[in-house]
Amino acid sequence: MDLETLNLPPEVKQEIEDFAAEVERLEKGEVGEEDFKRFRLQQGIYGQRQEDVQMVRTKLPFGRITSDQLNCLADFGKNYSNGILHVTTRQDIQFHYVKIKDVPQGLQDLAEHGLTTREACGNTVRNVTACHKSGTCKEEKFDVTPYAGAVSRFLLRHPLTQNMARKFKISLGGCKGCGLGPIHDIGLNAEVKNGVRGFKVIIGGGLGSSPHLAKLFSDFVPADQLLRTCEAIVRVFNQLGDKKNRNKARFKYVVEKHGIEKVNAFVQEEFKKLEGTQFPAIVIPEEATPNIPEFSTNGDMESDNDFVQWKTRNAYEQRQNGFYNVHIKLQLGDLTHDEARAISKIASDYAAGILVCTVFQNLMIPWVKPEAFGPIYSALKKIGLHKAGTEELKDMTSCPGSETCNLGITHSRGLINKLTEDVDNQTTDSTDLDHITIKASGCPNSCGQHHIASIGFAGSAKKVNGILAPHYEMMMGGRITEDGAVFGTNVIKLPAKNAANAVRRSVDAYKKDKQGDESFVQFFDRVGKAYFSNLLIDLKELPDIQSSPQSYIDFHATKAFSLDDRGQGECAGAVTDMISDHLSEAERALFQCTRAFEKNEFAEAARQANRSIASSARALLVTEGMDFTDNVETLSKFESLIVETGIVSETHAGVTKRYQEDPEKADSSKAKAMLDESQALVDECKKANDKMQSDKSLRIRVGSTGNVPKGGTDAEGITQSIDLLGVKCPFNYVKTKLKLETMQSGQHLEVLLDDGEPATNVPRSVQNDGHKLLSHVEENGHHKIVIEKA
Repeated sequence: MDLETLNLPPEVKQEIEDFAAEVERLEKGEVGEEDFKRFRLQQGIYGQRQEDVQMVRTKLPFGRITSDQLNCLADFGKNYSNGILHVTTRQDIQFHYVKIKDVPQGLQDLAEHGLTTREACGNTVRNVTACHKSGTCKEEKFDVTPYAGAVSRFLLRHPLTQNMARKFKISLGGCKGCGLGPIHDIGLNAEVKNGVRGFKVIIGGGLGSSPHLAKLFSDFVPADQLLRTCEAIVRVFNQLGDKKNRNKARFKYVVEKHGIEKVNAFVQEEFKKLEGTQFPAIVIPEEATPNIPEFSTNGDMESDNDFVQWKTRNAYEQRQNGFYNVHIKLQLGDLTHDEARAISKIASDYAAGILVCTVFQNLMIPWVKPEAFGPIYSALKKIGLHKAGTEELKDMTSCPGSETCNLGITHSRGLINKLTEDVDNQTTDSTDLDHITIKASGCPNSCGQHHIASIGFAGSAKKVNGILAPHYEMMMGGRITEDGAVFGTNVIKLPAKNAANAVRRSVDAYKKDKQGDESFVQFFDRVGKAYFSNLLIDLKELPDIQSSPQSYIDFHATKAFSLDDRGQGECAGAVTDMISDHLSEAERALFQCTRAFEKNEFAEAARQANRSIASSARALLVTEGMDFTDNVETLSKFESLIVETGIVSETHAGVTKRYQEDPEKADSSKAKAMLDESQALVDECKKANDKMQSDKSLRIRVGSTGNVPKGGTDAEGITQSIDLLGVKCPFNYVKTKLKLETMQSGQHLEVLLDDGEPATNVPRSVQNDGHKLLSHVEENGHHKIVIEKA
């Protein structure tokens, strides 16, 4: 792969070269798939539920692309994936079933057209979104897209965003509509005061399994202070985000823990520290009408009712006189590579050659003249994408679900297909129900945004008649504006195959009992949860499996429903992932250290050696329940707990002092010594980790036969107990496992755990380790489990 002839920015070339090198290491067996994970996530590459294939997500700021770029994405879909382009709720386009060996060339193809996947996944600032009508909306105070682009460019590859506690999401809105600010880490809504542009700023919002509304930071931040404000907020998140507990690491938990007043004060402190810092200028282009090519119309189509319905429901007047935004409805957000090319041609032939991915998983073509409606509709009809109705009941949202996602429980896409089919078969040309929104997620994490839907579904599982069956938590009453949101109320948990019937009943009840012009969510607010719970109560049941086996099988599935392929307990998985991620980082740095040394770049070799040494140390400190961000503190603890106990060679004594030496002064001899030490430490830490894995242990027993002292039991058979109230995942599991390792087979351990994830994950994880769970009871708001040592 020759990058030298391409006109790409140096940092982009380096990223592609690094990825290609890492893939080469993967193919040679020098790095494992698990170790490779963190690296690929930063490059926008996710693992799938299926083996040996990846999901590749592009990062498209505010969803806007050109016709040429859409053609490039279509080529990527054809050449490297299953041929499907999937539009996401963050205005990205992603691909599934991509072979890892194809990714480097694919990244080069994208880069040649100004596209990247960098930081579309992982613990980074995700794609910056904005209302898809920005720049054309009749209600907007000003076009926010130049500001969205500036924020995106500023934070991409920024040192602050490379190792965040968790992902971080930012959105901008120009009016009161589509920005979805209240569910973002930073929500920015356009304001104008005394002729000065600026933004109302809210922070700390998010969905997931525990949704939080964003809270007010400032009623008005001048636009020329936008980047400085965003950096100050990110700095606070970097300082206070909980890197030890992934489940509580989002910015919303920082705001929850410290309170909005304290967090706002922290941000103001960081803002002051940035005084005098030069930030990139935000260039605001002059408004101009783009050049629209000449085209031929295809006559009067007003006698075609389907065309009239499409024009009425899919075309929205712009603030620019004589132009419209045309929306293209994509079932489940999908389009084939051939459909993508056809849409690209439509945009370039009949409009300005610009397209926008929407948060509703559709495509929009701006700058369409009314006389182009006929030719566009005809072209869309040829490819089957002429259906009327976007951003309404017929246009539902879903995450990928368990078809490809490792975290998915249910096939949410299958559910949405079924619900869409039902609506298409039952509704007429009436728009009375268009305001109802339906969204589904394949697990509680809300990637399908079910919390803000009129009717939302979150995937789950439950036994019915003794058989595990796919289920959904059905929620109602969700809604969102730029001023705030109401999260849906859990109404009932029901089998997946009964969900369509539940929607039909609920909508029919609304039509029958609503008062005047009452909307569905207003109706729900009035009648309440109990009304719908009673209405749907019989749908909790299923016929026995002999008479209706399909009732127990998920949509889009042919096999019996199971959770087996979701892997081990989250605590055990989190510990393993933390150790593996750190060792993987150490190996990557060692690889780059070696390359730099071979090029006689001794200072760079020293820097990479230090990076490798710190990552190796951080890996084994996980077994002590520690994960520091400061490298000197990390190495100091590593010396006292790992080196001095003989887990790794005593030759690493003094590593903290050596780490603090100036790498710029490294000569050949010094760089070689650092290279050798980093190589030795990687090897020793990997060996220690391999032994822990084979022993199913979190301790290396130096100079011990592995025997543990015998102990008596109390009257109830309890050998020992441990109080883990207040200890977060995965460290409650680490401490439980370490305690068990001091005990003999057959002895009993009583563990006290907090309600929620600890009470779910720790028992599951220790059972996966082969231990026996004797009892699990809830008392006084916490949980007590008794484990028999294997």
